[in-house]
Amino acid sequence: MKQFVFTLLFVCPFLVGFVQCSAYAGTTDYALMSATPYNSEIALARERLEKFLYKASAKKRAILAQTPVVAVQAAVVPASETGPLLRRILSGEFGIGNGGRPADQASRPVLFLLLFDSRTGQMVSDDGVLVLNPPKRGKVGDFGGVSALYIGESW
Repeated sequence: MKQFVFTLLFVCPFLVGFVQCSAYAGTTDYALMSATPYNSEIALARERLEKFLYKASAKKRAILAQTPVVAVQAAVVPASETGPLLRRILSGEFGIGNGGRPADQASRPVLFLLLFDSRTGQMVSDDGVLVLNPPKRGKVGDFGGVSALYIGESW
C-alpha cells in the first residue's frame, strides 16, 4: 500500500504539470511592445485593409467570420529605432537573427502592425504592436492579447 501511495505522489505531479503545459503550448503572443502610430501609418494600413476586404474570397470571408480582427502591416522599422525593444533584442531575449552576430541586430527588421475590426474598419485600440517574427500570412495569432488574422501588407 505504501508503494502505491509513493507512486501516486511522484507520478501525479508530473502528469498534472504535463497537461497544464500542453494546454498553453499553442498560445504565442507575437506582440513585443505597443507603439503609437503616425497618421500616415494609419492611412496606409487602412488602405491595405480595404484592399484586402475588397478582394477577399469566400474562404477568407469565412475566416473573418470566425476572427473579425485583422493585423495589418503599417511599417517596417530597423530595431535600432525601437528603443527599449532594441535592448531586449541585443540581450538575446528573442534569439539571434539577421546574420547571427550581435552587431547585426540593430538592423534587424521589426514590423509595426495595426489591428482593425474588419466589420467596422476601425482600429481595435489607439496603439499598434511591434513584432519580430509574425505568423504566416492568413494565420491567426495573438497580438497583445487580441486574436487577429495576420495579413501583413496583403494576403
